Amino acid sequence: MVITSHGVPEAVVSDAWKSVGEFFDLEESEKEKLSNMSADYPYGYEKGEVLAAGKDKEKGKALSTAPDIKETFTIGPNNPASGMPAPIMPSTPANFEAHYAAYYAAMEDLADTLLESFALGLDLPEDWFKSKTDHHLSALRSLNYPDQAGMTPEPGQLRAGAHTDYGSLTILKSGGPGLQVAKDVDGEPSWVNVPHVPSGFVINLGDLMRRWTNDRWSSTLHRVVNPPQDGRNHRRQSIAFFHNINGDEVVKTIPSCLDNGESKYEPIVAKDFLMMKHLASVKGVIEEKEEL
Repeated sequence: MVITSHGVPEAVVSDAWKSVGEFFDLEESEKEKLSNMSADYPYGYEKGEVLAAGKDKEKGKALSTAPDIKETFTIGPNNPASGMPAPIMPSTPANFEAHYAAYYAAMEDLADTLLESFALGLDLPEDWFKSKTDHHLSALRSLNYPDQAGMTPEPGQLRAGAHTDYGSLTILKSGGPGLQVAKDVDGEPSWVNVPHVPSGFVINLGDLMRRWTNDRWSSTLHRVVNPPQDGRNHRRQSIAFFHNINGDEVVKTIPSCLDNGESKYEPIVAKDFLMMKHLASVKGVIEEKEEL
C-alpha cells in the first residue's frame, strides 16, 4: 500500500535524499572504505546483491541469477540496548550523518504509528506492539540504481530481483517508477506496477509479520525492474526502512490469529529468525555459484 498524510516533515526527507545522492556520487574508492562494516550484518556500503537466487524446482538445477544492478548503504540502530554495533557513517558529504539519523528517527515514529493501526486491525490493544519494539533492530538502507546507458543487463538481471523482506514491515521512499509487487494467479506471480506518489511512502509487510500472524497477513513479494529504453539514461534512488522488532522478543503466533487455537509455527527468538533468513539467502547464493 502507499500512504500519504503521514506526518513526516518534508525537510527531513529532502535533506536525507540530497545527502544520499551526494554519497553515491562519490568516487568508488571512497565508498568502498565503508564496505564490510560488520561480519554478521549487511551494514555499510555494498555494490550488487543477489536477491532472486534459487533453484528450478522441477529440474533441480541452480538458476543463474546475476547480481542486482544497484549499490547500497545500510546502518542499524544507534541504541546500545539493541545489542547491535553503533552505526558507522561516512564523513562526507557534510551533514550526511545528521540527515540520516534524523530520517531514521522519523521512520521509527512512523513505524510506531503504523503498528498501532496494525494492532487494531488484529483485534489487539493499540499499544500491543510497543513493548516488543522498544529496542528494535531496524535498519535504514539507501539504494542507488545507476543509469543503464551503454549496458545490456544479463538475462533475468534486474535492478532488484524478486524477494520478500525479512522483518515486520518496510517503509520505502521511492524516487520514481519501477517497483512491482506480485499477485498470486494460479500459483504464479502476476506483476503489478506500484504507482509512484512523490509525497508518499510504500508500505510492505515482511516475513516476520507473516509468521507472527499465522499467515493471515502475507509478506510482500516485490522487485525493481529495469527502466524502459527511453529511460536508461536516468538513475533511480530510494530509501528503505526495514523495521525489525526487539531481537530478544520471542515471536509466537498473535492470539487473535490462532486458527482453531492452533499455530502453524513454533515460537522463535526474533534475532534468530532474522539471522536464519539472512543466512539462508547467503547460502542460496553460495550454492548457486558452486553448482554453475
